[in-house]
Amino acid sequence: MIILATIVYLVIGSILLIVVHWQSARSAAAESQAIGRIAAFVANRSGDIERLGKGIERFHFVQCLVYVADRVDERAYEPLRVIVKYYNLESLLLHRAMRSGRACERAYLLALLSRLPVSGAVATIVEQFLDDSSPRVRFYALMSLFSYSPYCAIAQLESVDYRLSRRDVSEILTLISRGSCPIPYIPLLMSENYNLQLLGIHLVRRFGITESRAKIASIVRDCHSELREDALETLACFGEAERYSNCTII
Repeated sequence: MIILATIVYLVIGSILLIVVHWQSARSAAAESQAIGRIAAFVANRSGDIERLGKGIERFHFVQCLVYVADRVDERAYEPLRVIVKYYNLESLLLHRAMRSGRACERAYLLALLSRLPVSGAVATIVEQFLDDSSPRVRFYALMSLFSYSPYCAIAQLESVDYRLSRRDVSEILTLISRGSCPIPYIPLLMSENYNLQLLGIHLVRRFGITESRAKIASIVRDCHSELREDALETLACFGEAERYSNCTII
């Protein structure tokens, strides 16, 4: 009986494994086809929008759309915005995030949202996540605001009571670089707010704004600045670190 039971379990396990592999292959094929349809729609600015989500679960469709969004520039934003609105994807992600009891899931849903063109109505709802107990949820809520409007996000960033990490700033700048909305760097550099000044320093470094050298140098000269090292590294990127090499970083 023991041998027979073992054989039965093995057979059942093998069948389940085959089913899982089949479902995975089928899902991968559907996602690949969806990505192709989305890419064609975005490239041609026309086509049957109803067919884009055919044969794929709605949440997986969002992931496919994000995959395409990550690989295009701001010129493709309008057709992407049309898709997001037609399939009501903002509501899908936000409703799931609001119902989720797991911080990692809320953060992931907001991360997906932040990589899509979002509307002003969504930005208002996202603000409630800025006070979440999870640092990652708070951050991706902020990222969603940056996706909507960098100016709106910067205003919120000034009022938060936690500090961004260098990794956070890098993600923000990657998102900003996809759009065409210029951000005034001088007010950021002159701000007394840690987060804003940190963002400003790394912004001018990322985009090579050499006109900011005087402002960056003034931060290096400030003995009390916590961002002197970041500022000096930025000057190094501009090839001017030697002029300030005698400044002690504490």
